[in-house]
Amino acid sequence: MGNDRVAGLGLGAVRGDYAVINPALGAVAQVLRGFLLLLWGALLVTTVVNPSAVDGNAAVATAVVAAVYALKFGWRRLTARLGVNRCYLCADGVAVTDRFGRIRDSVAWSEVTGVRQQAVAGLVVACHRVEVLRRGAAPLWFVAPGAKSALVRALLDEGRRSGVLR
Repeated sequence: MGNDRVAGLGLGAVRGDYAVINPALGAVAQVLRGFLLLLWGALLVTTVVNPSAVDGNAAVATAVVAAVYALKFGWRRLTARLGVNRCYLCADGVAVTDRFGRIRDSVAWSEVTGVRQQAVAGLVVACHRVEVLRRGAAPLWFVAPGAKSALVRALLDEGRRSGVLR
């Protein structure tokens, strides 16, 4: 669905599409999932140390953690299918969609002057803030989830392939 919208921009064939996150909502979701996982780990340790102190709550907590991560996986699949919050790397440029699947911004490789990235890694959150710098306009920016983002690596490789980046 999202590939059809990107194809109309004239940026060439889509070489890959990757998830991007809304900086505020994505970071909050990562933090909450991280704290949930830490709380679950503490509950399991408590269960092992003193089984009578928990009274079966470990099974409920495990079900909640499994449900949260299953929802996360399902949400990722759904947003990828709908083209929501995606970065499309094309033969001749880059396009980013918003939370409704519409093209938020795009840039042709011929306009790119560089790429600036900043990695943020902590106990419960990890992401990369990427700015694709361009001539005469504000940079195209997005946030890629994960400490070792495949999107950042692919973006830099695609920029080198097109001759824009070294």
